[in-house]
Amino acid sequence: MAKKRVKKKKGVEKEYYEIEVEYWDASYHFGLNTLSKDFIEGVYWEHSKLILTGKILSPDLEKANKVRIELAAEPTMDDHWKAKPTILSAKAIGWMEIPRGDDTLIFYCSIPSRSLPSVTLAVDSSKIKFVSIFGTKLKWRKGTVSSISFSKYREEE
Repeated sequence: MAKKRVKKKKGVEKEYYEIEVEYWDASYHFGLNTLSKDFIEGVYWEHSKLILTGKILSPDLEKANKVRIELAAEPTMDDHWKAKPTILSAKAIGWMEIPRGDDTLIFYCSIPSRSLPSVTLAVDSSKIKFVSIFGTKLKWRKGTVSSISFSKYREEE
């Protein structure tokens, strides 16, 4: 009888992504909620987003040389510092992908809605030039984001 092959389970590889910001844009929407109450609670729907574009400094990626970071305000994250926050457990704050046929690495991240105006103001006043993102190493052009930080200067290696 043939022996069964045992696959070794590999851990998820983590990676730091260093990005230099070259341009930014923002979008905002507020209106009546016309969607199902199961999808969005309440009678209003508000959505704001900060979009940063630039180039990836590290790691070297064969499939992408441009970066787009979409930061979405997430009101349910606003009470993360309280003893009983709305969100009790999370595996990621966002995800990343390189769409097929594209050479842009796109990061989608949620941040507390109270933080978005401060980050937008800092980007507008040129106080943010570099973004560091920590997450999983890209696998099949996709990955998850664990943390994001902003700085005027590039982080030391």
